[in-house]
Amino acid sequence: MRLQRRNTPVLIVGIVGALIVGSRLLSIALPERSGRVDPHVSLTENQAHQIVQRQRQQQVQAFMAASEGEVSRTEERIREATALATAAGLFAAKESLDKRTPPNVAALLSGVNAAGLLPPGTQLLDSSGGVSSSHGQLFVRYRPEQLGIEIVSIGKERMDGPALLVRVPDDGVSEDGARVYLATRLDEITVPEPFAHEAEIITLGFAPEPLRALKLPNPDSRK
Repeated sequence: MRLQRRNTPVLIVGIVGALIVGSRLLSIALPERSGRVDPHVSLTENQAHQIVQRQRQQQVQAFMAASEGEVSRTEERIREATALATAAGLFAAKESLDKRTPPNVAALLSGVNAAGLLPPGTQLLDSSGGVSSSHGQLFVRYRPEQLGIEIVSIGKERMDGPALLVRVPDDGVSEDGARVYLATRLDEITVPEPFAHEAEIITLGFAPEPLRALKLPNPDSRK
């Protein structure tokens, strides 16, 4: 019995010591458990960052698609206007050489249409000089004396690009070819008067762009 009594304090001391050690171990373990939350928070922040980046990328792609669409349609309209100006100019020059100079734009376009010279994708609207395409309305201007052809192209919607003017020949700006004047903004553009001086065209908000094309025959060369 004495041995058991002597062992009892030792047992109590051991239990108390175990509790103290256990509480310390628990206090040490708790920060480690709380620290395990950090990777979860960090992962959520990374996901949010990825979502923001993805949204920005989509916005940039949408902007680029819109910009590329406008550029592509503008280039298509430039090709149409240049092709129509060249065809009308060559037809008018040929008729002049054959002493059948078209007296006005109605006669010119009627002859161009009858000869099948309208550019693909364009359609003659009326005899006043109107031609339609998928992305623009084209208006033909014609000067019989000192032969000149101008095409004004207006987009049907904003995505079709700015207004533009193609002139053939280009009144001595270069020895041969055509010249295109591209509006520098989409809205509030005043179209120049037919065969206006280049300074006036620029003043109205058009920027000149050289464009190579066919050289028109000189009607006076056979006189």
